[in-house]
Amino acid sequence: MMSQNTTIQRGLGALTVLLVASSIAACGGNDKQVDQPVVTATAPVPPPVPVPPPAPTVQTGPCDATMQVALQTAIEARKSDLSPGMKPEGGFGCESVAEGGSLKLAVSLQPGRCYTFLANSFPNVSELDMVLKANLGANPSPLVAGFAGQPLAQDNETGPAASIGSGKNCFKNPLPIAGAGMLEITSRTGAGPVAVQVFSK
Repeated sequence: MMSQNTTIQRGLGALTVLLVASSIAACGGNDKQVDQPVVTATAPVPPPVPVPPPAPTVQTGPCDATMQVALQTAIEARKSDLSPGMKPEGGFGCESVAEGGSLKLAVSLQPGRCYTFLANSFPNVSELDMVLKANLGANPSPLVAGFAGQPLAQDNETGPAASIGSGKNCFKNPLPIAGAGMLEITSRTGAGPVAVQVFSK
């Protein structure tokens, strides 16, 4: 009986060894492992950049009655200090311009007269420039063509107001004959109404 038990134990031991060996072979080395996907960190997508609304369009052209009254009042307030004893000459020029745009006003410059040119705008035009140029027409004589468009005088103020020939430094026509000039009032910074008035004595 003992030998039969020993034989059964040996058979069971061999079977155990065989099972262990076959399970090792089944798990073992020749099978390829399945590649696992590599997870990479990505930066979060930023939200879209908001697009600013378009700039409002500036209405250009002649000033309305309210703008004219407001700017005439502003120029009149400066007149007593900057053009004492002078009277308005010619029309009042007023126009709404875009940034970089200009109001142009033709002026007649008589010999022996003293001129002051005053320009104003609303605060939304933060820099206003004024230049007086020679106006020799579309087809000037070859003798004077080189002077066409040349500055005769310009303002040196900063801000929404400008003047040429103010106080005791009035502008005088350097020629013994009448001449034509062109005032250019330009909005360097900002847009809106600009106005000019010529004074003389």
